[in-house]
Amino acid sequence: MTGHLLQPLALFGAFWTALALYSRSGRSGWPAPEPFRFVAALALGAVFAHLGWVLLHSSAVAAHPQVLLDPTRGFCVLFVPLGLLLLSPRPAAFASLPLAFAVARLGCLAAGCCHGENGEPTPLYEIGGLVILHGMVSRLPDRWVIPVVLGGFGLIRLAVEPMRSTPPLGEPAVPMVVIAALWVGLGIAMAVRSAGDLGRSARLGGRLESRPPRSEPKASEVPGPERERSASARPGWVR
Repeated sequence: MTGHLLQPLALFGAFWTALALYSRSGRSGWPAPEPFRFVAALALGAVFAHLGWVLLHSSAVAAHPQVLLDPTRGFCVLFVPLGLLLLSPRPAAFASLPLAFAVARLGCLAAGCCHGENGEPTPLYEIGGLVILHGMVSRLPDRWVIPVVLGGFGLIRLAVEPMRSTPPLGEPAVPMVVIAALWVGLGIAMAVRSAGDLGRSARLGGRLESRPPRSEPKASEVPGPERERSASARPGWVR
């Protein structure tokens, strides 16, 4: 029972972890309303996590609606990034997710849910992967943060999902590996787009640097009338 009580506390801790990382991030410095927008994005992500879980187990929830009151079986973290994509698609916002998800998984570890068929501590494996992802993201330039977070998040779930036991409500309507693979695909697509933008910027900069410096024509090359007008504009020139 204590483990089940720790899971809501872990979710609460995950929220404040994300908020603390966001507030300390060097990628901040936006207008004052932005932190409130980030909080709204996290709240929307939590709503998506709950709605997504309900949709994935709609038949079981309809047959046993009391499970909606169980704090250990009411969310799916795979839907959380949707809130940030819609309300706060900023590098600092996404950089806060891996460590926050790791804190949330501490609740799963304590509650004994999401483990493997033979009792493997799969939440612990996921926590390790998320901590490594956090370390990687903290060293990346802004343009790579969102693609790496989304792709890494999906890859970690793809790695641990085959080891996880069947959920208490049965298999979801859509396999979790499919949702995780969608995040990997989106991360790759965004990375390719960022690489293309970076390449175009580099080519444009190279063309600008390769242009010869513009030189003024010699006085002998300027027609007589133009030379006289140019000379008359010089300071101190007396005609």
